[in-house]
Amino acid sequence: MDNKKRFVDNGDGTVTDTETHLMWKQSDAIQDINKWTNWYEAWSYLKDLNIRKFAGYDDWRMPTLKEAEGLYDESRERHVRDMDRFEIFIDPAFSPGGGYTTWTSSERPHGCAAIFYFRYGHVNSNHKEDITRDTVRAVRILKPND
Repeated sequence: MDNKKRFVDNGDGTVTDTETHLMWKQSDAIQDINKWTNWYEAWSYLKDLNIRKFAGYDDWRMPTLKEAEGLYDESRERHVRDMDRFEIFIDPAFSPGGGYTTWTSSERPHGCAAIFYFRYGHVNSNHKEDITRDTVRAVRILKPND
């Protein structure tokens, strides 16, 4: 049996997914800026991460819907609790206390974009200008020299 962890805490505020070769920010926007974001504000948050070269990188972006869905795993023994103390089904390598959604780069008709819910494992659409209780989890693709 292979005991290799899929999600590795890099010790610098990032988590590497060894299966998909993605690097995620360990915390989400609600934890970092203490406010919910609409889709445009989520992009501004990501732009700021890139300007500051968070963890030494300037290619942080919004996840695709498929990438966000890839974090969800209801079967694992341990999960993370969100800011409301409900379980969200992502690996405990991620910081607890964040939001339970992420905006995605998957745009929908009528000014909407897909949001993935880590509490329930489903997708919804929200208008890009709406601020409800949504946040974003930053991601980047690992490069050979990382």
